[in-house]
Amino acid sequence: MIHLGLENQVPLILYVLMFAVFLLSVFWRPNLAIYFMVLALPMQTARYKLLELPLGSHFLDILLVGAIIGLVVQRKLAIPRTSLNILLVLFAAFCFISLVGGSWFMHSQSPVWISAERFSSWKNYVEMFLYSGVIAASLREKKQVVILVGVMCVALLLVNRNYYSTLSGRDLSHFSEDVRDAGLLGYAGVNGLGAFEAMMAVFLIGLFTFAQKTWLKAAILAVVATCGYSLLFSYSRGGYVAFLAGIVAIGLVRSRWLLIAAAVLIVGWQALLPAAVQERIVMTRTDTDEGAQLDSSSEERIELWRDAMDLFSANPILGAGFDTYSYLGRVGPYQDTHNYYVKVLAETGLIGFALYLFLLRKLFNAGTVLLFGTDDPFWRAIALGFLGMLVCIVAADFFGDRWTYQQVDGYLWIILGCVLRGTLAVREALPKPAASVDPAARQAQAVTA
Repeated sequence: MIHLGLENQVPLILYVLMFAVFLLSVFWRPNLAIYFMVLALPMQTARYKLLELPLGSHFLDILLVGAIIGLVVQRKLAIPRTSLNILLVLFAAFCFISLVGGSWFMHSQSPVWISAERFSSWKNYVEMFLYSGVIAASLREKKQVVILVGVMCVALLLVNRNYYSTLSGRDLSHFSEDVRDAGLLGYAGVNGLGAFEAMMAVFLIGLFTFAQKTWLKAAILAVVATCGYSLLFSYSRGGYVAFLAGIVAIGLVRSRWLLIAAAVLIVGWQALLPAAVQERIVMTRTDTDEGAQLDSSSEERIELWRDAMDLFSANPILGAGFDTYSYLGRVGPYQDTHNYYVKVLAETGLIGFALYLFLLRKLFNAGTVLLFGTDDPFWRAIALGFLGMLVCIVAADFFGDRWTYQQVDGYLWIILGCVLRGTLAVREALPKPAASVDPAARQAQAVTA
């Protein structure tokens, strides 16, 4: 499209498509809105171009609503009933109560009004919970899940192609903060990009371990290679750790050769990785005459963690309130604790932290139930990839908030919807026990005979 001189028309084309897909989803096929939403989800900067158009800032919201209305109109909105649904509703409600409490803590206006920034942050966060339910309700056939994964791969290729184009003109022979770029993920930042690439690479590797056709394996590896490029040159140390954690997890569960690959990478990274990436890794700690010292970035992170824990100590039960730390200006210009677990403690206290850990446990349970509850290689691949993504995000969250950004882990919740659909499909395929016949009915059958 760029080579045709139509780049200036892209926003208008996306805008028209948004409404067209909305109508088609309402009156024809709700899945169309799902696929379009999934395609656009990680491309935050592309959606920036719609902000000046009416309702353009609600691009994803409109598509999600279109899918929901379509399912209601066609009487197909049957979200699988699980204990996870109840937990997500309770967790969303708790976060909203914490949102209100945070306004009192900061002596600001009520966050209930939809134009408030903190309300928007809460809405974007809990909206991802809804993704899983809508996906589970709308994708009723295995081939629809296949299409969804294919759309994800297309989106990945677009994101990574854009990243390659952005970096191709820069000097990557040595590390510099000036060469770092968040690409299409926008305000999630370059470290958010690293976490996203790590999660998606691990998800695809999980699928690869179950793939049987040569062409499919080759296609998966090709997409993984593009993720690897973006991950490496995001220079995100948290992303590197998350990727290693993910492939080790998949190696332990499924393919031992991944453990060997991880060991080779850990031992031989100085010989295998580009020089700029090596420089980024070794700068974490520097040996001086006074002993080993952390780089300024790491030192600042530790200062932020200490400050956030001080905030938690002052409000240990309920915390300062959902999405408050970025508005308090406690440590210079920094708006994030650079450790999501510390952030949860500081903002939502012990209650919020316990709910968050319980949610993680339920998500892991959902994946393991499907992985070990069926012999179907497709559903097992989806479950394994999902579990790998979870391990990645758990590791990445030690380095910052990678959990509340839709463009970073929105796909995690979408794959959760596929896991829930797969679990339901497996249950429906189980042979039903023979119905018991009471003695009176049996006697009546004998008399009739």
